Amino acid sequence: MNKPKVWINGKFVDMVDAKVSIFDRGFLYGDGVFETMRSYAGVIFRLEEHLDRLFDALSLLKIKAAYSKKYLTDAVYENLSVNGLKSANIRISVTRGEGILGIGYRDEFVPNTVIVTKELREYPDWMYLKGISAKVVDVRQNEHSPVPKIKSLNFLNYILARQSAKEKGFDEAILMNTTNYIAEASTSNIFLVKRSRIITPSQDSGLLSGITRGVIIKIAKRLRLDIEEDKIPYVELLGADEVFLTNSLVEVLPVTKLDSKKVGKGIPGEITKLLHVSYQKEVIKETLHQ
Repeated sequence: MNKPKVWINGKFVDMVDAKVSIFDRGFLYGDGVFETMRSYAGVIFRLEEHLDRLFDALSLLKIKAAYSKKYLTDAVYENLSVNGLKSANIRISVTRGEGILGIGYRDEFVPNTVIVTKELREYPDWMYLKGISAKVVDVRQNEHSPVPKIKSLNFLNYILARQSAKEKGFDEAILMNTTNYIAEASTSNIFLVKRSRIITPSQDSGLLSGITRGVIIKIAKRLRLDIEEDKIPYVELLGADEVFLTNSLVEVLPVTKLDSKKVGKGIPGEITKLLHVSYQKEVIKETLHQ
């Protein structure tokens, strides 16, 4: 059996031999960005949008991309081929590069770019059939900071949030911002349904605007469902008829317990199920067209 390969700065190496310097600023300070995406039958869903977001984040951090979007597109697909993968979890990471101790940096740093692909482990069926539990934690998002708006390598806020929720017996963490409005989950965007009205936190709430979030908003509008982006207070989330999470790997995941209260009837709601099926149809349509 061939050893899994990792793409580092234009070359494939065995996963066990994959490494960057201990002076890489991604390791030292979380100074870099990443994107996670999913392939279906060998086709990466919304790859172009992921790369657009990656390059926007690099621009914000003033990291000059070492490779073009076209080059990275080819590299990601080559990575799937080399590792013999069709259904995969894919991650592209870009750091500012190797530096010296200290948060200052020079413009001449050479970024490190790493692509890792792994066989996708499907989420358990029970998560979709029964839904998961979520806890609104004390860890906050700073809606005034640019950091939540980029997929930064510094994930400590989300790690602390998830850890807090897990310690209390919940599957996932929900974060609020500094003004007590709902922001997002630790690795997902969040939606609620109240009297057939779908609401998701507005982008000024301190969240990373996910690719899947955008797809779901477009699908809902196409289905002529009532959907909007708005500021969501805790009490409104707690009184929702349905709650669901979205990201590229989990797609649309129902939340049926929130804090100590069941959501709606305590089972996945009809709008949640409709949007998940519609999302999967979108994936199939785009996969067949490539």
